[in-house]
Amino acid sequence: MIALFFTLLALVTPAHAADVDCSNPRKATDSLFVWTRPGSFDPAKASACMDLPPGANGSRLAVQLKQVLDARGLWVPVPSIPNDPAYRNADGEAVVMPMEREFPALVVEQAPDGRWVYARSTMDAVPELYAATFSPLSQWFQSALPPIFYTRLLGIYLWQVLYGAVLVALALVVGTGARMVLKTQVLRLVKRMGLTLDHNDYARTNRPIVLLTIGGVLYWGLADLQLGIHLSGFLRHLLTVFMVLAGLVLASRAVNVVARLAQGWAAGTENRLDDQLIPLLRQAMQVLVLVLGVLYLADAVGIDVWKLAAGVGIGGLAFALAAQDTVANVFGSVNIFVDRPFQIGDWVIIGSVEGVVEEVGFRSTRVRTFYNSVVTIPNSQITNANVDNMGLRPRRRVKMMIGLTYDTPPDLLQAYVEGVRAILAAHPFVQRTYEVHVYQFSSSSIDILVYYHLVVPGWTEELDSRSQNILEFMRLADELGVSFAFPSTSVYVESTPDKPLPARPLRPLDELGDVASSFGPNGSRARPEGPHFPVGWSVQARGERERGSVGISAQE
Repeated sequence: MIALFFTLLALVTPAHAADVDCSNPRKATDSLFVWTRPGSFDPAKASACMDLPPGANGSRLAVQLKQVLDARGLWVPVPSIPNDPAYRNADGEAVVMPMEREFPALVVEQAPDGRWVYARSTMDAVPELYAATFSPLSQWFQSALPPIFYTRLLGIYLWQVLYGAVLVALALVVGTGARMVLKTQVLRLVKRMGLTLDHNDYARTNRPIVLLTIGGVLYWGLADLQLGIHLSGFLRHLLTVFMVLAGLVLASRAVNVVARLAQGWAAGTENRLDDQLIPLLRQAMQVLVLVLGVLYLADAVGIDVWKLAAGVGIGGLAFALAAQDTVANVFGSVNIFVDRPFQIGDWVIIGSVEGVVEEVGFRSTRVRTFYNSVVTIPNSQITNANVDNMGLRPRRRVKMMIGLTYDTPPDLLQAYVEGVRAILAAHPFVQRTYEVHVYQFSSSSIDILVYYHLVVPGWTEELDSRSQNILEFMRLADELGVSFAFPSTSVYVESTPDKPLPARPLRPLDELGDVASSFGPNGSRARPEGPHFPVGWSVQARGERERGSVGISAQE
């Protein structure tokens, strides 16, 4: 039927072809659209301004060219084409390309006889463009239908409605198949890599996959419907926006799925750098997906992305001034990643905030405090703040004062000091550089300084070790019979009228001098280094006993 239609067109003598005005580029271009409209359909006149190949069917080529332009939604900007018969382009050629970027095959040039015509290269390419635009399935589908399906309903042929329904059904089938195949391959790949996939997160990517596939199939088959330029262009833009949005949602959810898989893998490694890097990369990929999606969406609705980028460049200074805090936070996140003052899981003190780092993002860092709240700190502030990373301590310092009562005898006091040293020497997590000494006389006690370091990985182990040490100090005091002092005030009544103080005997000055001298060098009462216990537990004494040995202990 279609072949018969074009055969009859070829038999029509182009008697009115001379009435077509091909005097300038605009009129020559518009001749194709004027004489292929439903009200003035005349393929012979439509082909009058064409440089046809020898023996070619001009009427058929004209109709095919119009169908290609309509099916692809290409609106030729006829009003913007020059109407000067002597027009020359920048290269001095009598050539016009109305759609150089969208459809470079469309070329109008001046013939040797002075007429402006569609170029020979364009007409030679029409059959190939037609075959590339319309699939053989559509042509077979049209030829297999009875004539009733060529009836118009609201400006659309019935065969177009039926073919559109077939396209929708095909799109649903292909979308479901793509989802099942992709799911099988992803699960197989994840299982091969030894990772765990959250099925709830992955299931959220199924709908965008189906929608994107449906949009792609409909976009592919839209040309076969052979709709008018207005409806075809509208549907093409609508499907493009639909696919961009579906692709944007799919890419965003896929980034989240991949990030969760990476976090599961990072949790099994000892290095905490990847735990910090993965959330940062996830945010970067989400921003990239959003930016690309907006650019594609702008291009789909007809906005010139390059002009938009130029406008952003012109307004870049104002944008930078308005977003300087955001830019500072982004550079702050880069500094945190490069300098690594802390990692996720570290106990840090940043200004007045103390807690455990939970997440490092592009804009801010989240810290979980010890009263279980979350503090968000801008990264620009962290860059300029003093960061005290308690998690990087190789050992934990312990400093305390133990106060004993003033009635404790000196030898017993020294015995308690040695006992405390022995307790620290016996503990597996106490570093050997401990110091225990009678330190000072305070208002209500004799103070013993206890200073040592614990080699433990975390705060919980530190608290356990401190508790064990303190309990041992208490048991030692109980065994030796010494008492801990506490702030108190004692009131002594030295005398009353009834009970006056007894007179203190005055010792001779020579005797007092002998007592003082006996505490000097080589004196009978001199014991400047205190009593010597058979086994001493000071650091120096331990060093003398262990000198020459190797591999004493890891905590020393």
